[in-house]
Amino acid sequence: MFNVQGSEIIVIALIALVVLGPEKLPDAIRRFTKTYSELKRMGTGFQTELKSAIDEPMREMRETAQLVRDAADPSKIATEAEAEQRLATEAAERQAEIAEREAEAAAESTAKDETAEARRRRVEAAGRSERQRKARLEAKAQESAAADESEGDATTESGVDAGNESDLLDDDVATPGDAPEAELTTDDRAIAEAES
Repeated sequence: MFNVQGSEIIVIALIALVVLGPEKLPDAIRRFTKTYSELKRMGTGFQTELKSAIDEPMREMRETAQLVRDAADPSKIATEAEAEQRLATEAAERQAEIAEREAEAAAESTAKDETAEARRRRVEAAGRSERQRKARLEAKAQESAAADESEGDATTESGVDAGNESDLLDDDVATPGDAPEAELTTDDRAIAEAES
């Protein structure tokens, strides 16, 4: 700090011994070293604060300069543009896949609903035709019973015996709107039997 060499220190120590005397010299040396260390500490702290105050703006300037260099570099601009385009393409593909899956799920759901509705209609039609057939048979049976009671005879007025009447009833049962039972699945038959 002061650029003092060894011979100069000896000269200063001899002058201090003569001026202060042997009794005050140790106390003066202690005060001098204490003051010197405080001054050195203050100088170091000042240097550190000055360096940190200067380094912060310098670091920001370097970062800004690097950003400017990167922004002006055509290869990095092209690379960034390609990366952004790739990300946009991937996002669009993901959205298309999601939309496609949703459409397939909706189509499946609609098809299942339509299939279930068609099956339900077939079962209802089969149940209706079965109920109509039973109602016709009951009506014919009641007519036959009424005719038997009025005549007191086992034959009907038309001359058809009771065995042939059931054959006629079976022939009359089929109507154009009836669903053939062969087309019904076992599930449909089970549902029709449960309804009747």
